[in-house]
Amino acid sequence: MRDIIINSLKALGIDNYRITETKKNCKEMFFIKQTLDMTRTEALDEWNVMVYHDDAAAEHRGAASCMIHQGMDAKEIEKTLKDAYYAAGFAMNPFYTLVEGTKEEMTEAFGSLSKVTLDEAAKRMALALFEADNRTDCFLNSAELFVEKKTVTIINSEGVDCGYESCCVKGEFVVQCLEPEDVELYQDFSYDELDTESLKKLVSNKLDTVVDRARACTAPKAGRYDVVLSEDSVREVLSFYERRSDAADIYPKYSTYEVGMNVQGEEVDGEKLNITLHSSAPYNDDGIKMKDCELIREGVLNKIHGGLRMSRYLRVEPTGEYNKMIVDNGSKTLDELRAGRVLHVVSFSDFNMNSMTGHFAGEIRLAYLYDNGKISLVTGGSINGSIIDAQKNLLFSAERYESSSYSGPYAILLKDVPVSGE
Repeated sequence: MRDIIINSLKALGIDNYRITETKKNCKEMFFIKQTLDMTRTEALDEWNVMVYHDDAAAEHRGAASCMIHQGMDAKEIEKTLKDAYYAAGFAMNPFYTLVEGTKEEMTEAFGSLSKVTLDEAAKRMALALFEADNRTDCFLNSAELFVEKKTVTIINSEGVDCGYESCCVKGEFVVQCLEPEDVELYQDFSYDELDTESLKKLVSNKLDTVVDRARACTAPKAGRYDVVLSEDSVREVLSFYERRSDAADIYPKYSTYEVGMNVQGEEVDGEKLNITLHSSAPYNDDGIKMKDCELIREGVLNKIHGGLRMSRYLRVEPTGEYNKMIVDNGSKTLDELRAGRVLHVVSFSDFNMNSMTGHFAGEIRLAYLYDNGKISLVTGGSINGSIIDAQKNLLFSAERYESSSYSGPYAILLKDVPVSGE
């Protein structure tokens, strides 16, 4: 198929292109309670082709992508590429160069998932998923589990010819408690390793959460609180710094970040940020070799990161796009963070960080109000704060949380956050 695509590009006179070939195998399992309702094995080969259309003066370059699937004949492929090239002519931007390269050896997958078959990985993760589901007051209502192994090859018109293998396990589940009221909570998960322990811990934690949510019946009193966020909410809050240091935000001047600035302000009374960006893939879609990016060290921005086009415009090294944030441990235990009068929100209906303004907000499904040793369950109301206001006093837990997109402190303390309620 690759040769057919390249020959079609040549026949159409398309000199600049990038082809990403993905061969994916996936084991899928669907459960109703602990009963396996359906299993499915998926094998998919597809080709994403990006074509570039330059103007006559080579001052502008447009780009458009298209998908080529198995079963398409040469005539269909040529028409698809021709349509994409035509469309690219209407999406012109300032000219930028593509990644140059040579043929490189395939990077093989490593880690625990790569050492077992799809069936074995799915079986072991399914056992981990239901190990904690042995309670009488709550249960897993349903679950979906996907184990994926794929091989990606990237070639372009500038000589790039590289590839890699990767593995991941992901899915979602719903926990339910029937008394004193019927409550369901949704949770997704994703790991790059055969991380059965993290999945067991996650399920156990969410079973505890749904029971407490069923018992919670009052909203917090409106006011300002020291707020603890945990697990995926920590990643969401810290995504502010990842986005603000992205060339895609800096080039159009959405962000004023520059290398060497103190991103938390000049005076920091809490803990200073230490953030590294990581990619689970050794190459990005443009063929850029991915390396860990030490983004922020002791609160100081070390590097601007970003994809090919925007980095070219800023005249900085293109780093590619990252899918994981690694954050240094904090100095406080979770119990120390919750000392005094603190609202620990463990479940939101929805929680979002606005990277433009720094505002974060979420409707509370369950929170624990710690008041000098007394613990109350609350539900309802919402938090609505600003990381810009809170960043000089950040505190992080020594306990850690792991997922495919985040490795870092389990919890973060944000001081003096507005909370709506009764």
